[in-house]
Amino acid sequence: MTDLSDTSFKTSHYVVAFELSDVVPRRCPSLPNVYLGVSKQPLGVRFETLIRMTSGNWFINHLVSPRSDLCGEYEYPTREVARAAASHLTKRLSAEGYTVNRNTRTWSVYVIELDSAAIADPGLGYMYVGETSKSHEQRLSEHLTRARNSKTRLFSPVVASHGVRLRPELAPGHTLFSKETSKEAESTWASHLRNLGYVVAGGH
Repeated sequence: MTDLSDTSFKTSHYVVAFELSDVVPRRCPSLPNVYLGVSKQPLGVRFETLIRMTSGNWFINHLVSPRSDLCGEYEYPTREVARAAASHLTKRLSAEGYTVNRNTRTWSVYVIELDSAAIADPGLGYMYVGETSKSHEQRLSEHLTRARNSKTRLFSPVVASHGVRLRPELAPGHTLFSKETSKEAESTWASHLRNLGYVVAGGH
């Protein structure tokens, strides 16, 4: 009779990370595409298994090398625990700029000029600062057309009423790799423009 309390019968799980060739454009030019997943095989064994395959999952023909420096070689007692660890690692690596599992989403800060006649003292100019994972042109259009989705509005009332044009020369221009850093950059940039003498809406 099997002793169900004997842990030797339990299967370990591993988080595995493999560097890939550029199956999609890199989010950060200096950091590679990465596959991140969960396996019953340790990292090196799993890589050797997959590298012999010629078809199957989307990443098979793009494998370059195992990346123990990214995932470690820890054993997890259940698939659920390993998946939670993989989810946490995916978020961290994505925030650092890696392109994980073909996710190419990035964020940026944009600036829209507002009609200066809408306020008494516009200073150097009346501006709106926002952050987005979409193109700046798309965000401007959503503001001006008062776009909505099934859950909420996609526009700022002040831009819908007073928006004039994008001002890319007043935007910071760098790429951001998480919603959290994008929100921080939005607030920081709004404060920067205010310090320069602009009147700024948004930037929360």
